Order: sequence, then C-alpha cells, then structure tokens
Amino acid sequence: MGKKEKRVGYELNANGIKSLPDEEIKLILRGADDLIMSGGRAMLAKILAGSKDKKLLELEFDVSPVYGSFKGMSQKDILAKIDWMILNDYLEIEYNYRLPVLVFTDLGWKIERETYANELLDKLINSARNQTYEFVEELKERNRGMILLLLDKIEESGNKELINILKAWQEIEYKKLRTRIQEVINRLENAEGDTEIPSDEDVISFSANKKWHSIPAELRQALERNVFCGKCCDAVQIVDYTVKDSPPGIILQGKCKNCGGNVARFIE
Repeated sequence: MGKKEKRVGYELNANGIKSLPDEEIKLILRGADDLIMSGGRAMLAKILAGSKDKKLLELEFDVSPVYGSFKGMSQKDILAKIDWMILNDYLEIEYNYRLPVLVFTDLGWKIERETYANELLDKLINSARNQTYEFVEELKERNRGMILLLLDKIEESGNKELINILKAWQEIEYKKLRTRIQEVINRLENAEGDTEIPSDEDVISFSANKKWHSIPAELRQALERNVFCGKCCDAVQIVDYTVKDSPPGIILQGKCKNCGGNVARFIE
C-alpha cells in the first residue's frame, strides 16, 4: 500500500477584525467564485491584491472583475479579511486531495449568486446593444439557480432591448429553460413603455451572428466598407445593419452611411 500523502495544514487568523463592510464581503466572495474547489486563501489574497504572480497570470485570474480591488493593502491584511469570512460562515475550507481549497457556504453563495446575476445582467444588456449575441453561449452551463435569478431580474427590468438576445439565447437552451425564457419575452413584449418592440424580421439570428463574428475583425471592417449602394452607385459603408442567415452564407442588411438608403451584402 502506498504512503498516504499528508494534507497541507492551515491556520485561520482574522487579526482582530470584528466586521467587514458589505461591499468588501461581496468583493471577496466574487473573487472566491473562480477558485471554488480549486484554489485557496493565498491565491484569493493575490487576486484581490492585484498580484503579478506567475501562476496567477498563467491561470488568467487577472481578468477577474475584482482583480486588484484591495490594491495597496498587504496580502497579510487581505488574508485576515478572508479568514474573517471563513470564521463567520461566508466561506469554508475543504480538502481537494491534500490541498485546502475554498467553497461557498449557503450564506456566501446566496450573496454571491445575487452579485453574479447582476453582473451577468449588465453584460447581457451590453451584448444586446452591441449585437454580440454569442455571449449567451457563456450562460448555458452556469448554475441553474443563478440563471433563474437572472431571468427574474430581466423580467423585473422591463427592458425591451433584451428581447432579441433572449430569443438568441432561447435557441441554444434546454427545454425547461426555453419555457422560462419565453415567459420573460412575453412579459417584456407586453411591458408598458415607449420602446418599440422588435419584430421577428429584426431579430439577428444567433447562428448568423456567430458566423459573422468568427470572421477576423479587420476583415469584417473591410466588408462593412465595401457594400454597393444603388442610390450612390458606388461602394459604401453599411451601418445600422443586422445579420441574417442564408443557406450558402450570411447577409448584412442595413443602411448606406452616405445617403441612408437600404443596402445589403451577401457573404459566403
């Protein structure tokens, strides 16, 4: 029988901290989200400090929305805050083989789920405005409880700008979630307000948009600037366009930047 590996020990020390502001609690939980069952207290302290640690950068933790949130504070002081979170039942330590790693408690997850759902709502609104509908692919494997909370928030917002991206999201989701997404779409379509409800013809196809954004950015820009306009009798730039599916490719349908007339371009 092989020799049993000894677990790495740890000692919690809140260094006299009696309480933390709600905002700091949310920041620490948000940073911990990327480390659940894979990383520990020290790595979380480095993320919050904005460390240039080689391993941290290799794992791309520097793209965390809370990276550097406690910049200027010593990692020892940050670690004390993390230990206070553990001692006060926001986070727990479990062992992954021989290493102690972070996990959420029920209390910590309840707070983090709310924070992350708000973050995803902001990203969804931004993606809808920029017509980068492929963002919805990132939602498919997220925690179902958080996704349902996100849909509740969308419904409460009454934001009709989200109808198109919801329809794109609906295309790739599982049956039960598609039903809930449709309920939210129905509520938004019937919500009071002056925002024009998009017609089916205005909805950018998810698959078409995905094909369009798979083209390198420089080439997309060149294609946008090389669309024939019948009124101008010249190659012009297409603006305010939508992307439609076509059996052999995709079609850009929009306006001429010069005269405002309708223009279109087929792309194989």
